[in-house]
Amino acid sequence: MPRPTTLDLTAAEQPWREVPMPGANQGLRVVPLASAGSTFAILTRFPEGFGRLTPGGYRCAEEFLVLDGHLQIEGRTFARGDLTYIPAGFLRTSMIAPEGCTALAWFGGPATFVEADELGQDAVGEGIESIHIDALLEADLLVTSEARWSVGALAAAEHDDTVDLGLTRWSHGEHPVQDGSGLVLRRTPIA
Repeated sequence: MPRPTTLDLTAAEQPWREVPMPGANQGLRVVPLASAGSTFAILTRFPEGFGRLTPGGYRCAEEFLVLDGHLQIEGRTFARGDLTYIPAGFLRTSMIAPEGCTALAWFGGPATFVEADELGQDAVGEGIESIHIDALLEADLLVTSEARWSVGALAAAEHDDTVDLGLTRWSHGEHPVQDGSGLVLRRTPIA
């Protein structure tokens, strides 16, 4: 089945797939999304009571935007509108969603969780960056090794992902979305 290039994030029904979450007490529901290059993008739903306390992480960087609920990683709480970057090799010892959480996530490669001993020398345990999106800011919000995140005027770009500022629509590439202001949150991959 082809991955969607646009998605109504408020739709009651999504093409969810149930997937296991290694080291966690429950699995997740995901919708794989169209993405550029080696990036792996998903809409994900953490169920109420979700917890992964197994130390480990990913060999690639992760970026996520919380759409609903709360996600707690290493004691920090991320809520609706929080855009967060976690570098490759970041050692996670606690990730929970007591009330559930829905998020858009981008991984810089395969989203394969590995336990702490497999992370090796890359395990740094620090470096999370997070910012709350602000519709009044027309500038870079967050620049990572993977992408440049900005709020700005709508313009189609071949590999950009866009999210309207009401967090109700996502689009990849030449399928831009727009809220009433003509501004969108844009993720532009860094080549």
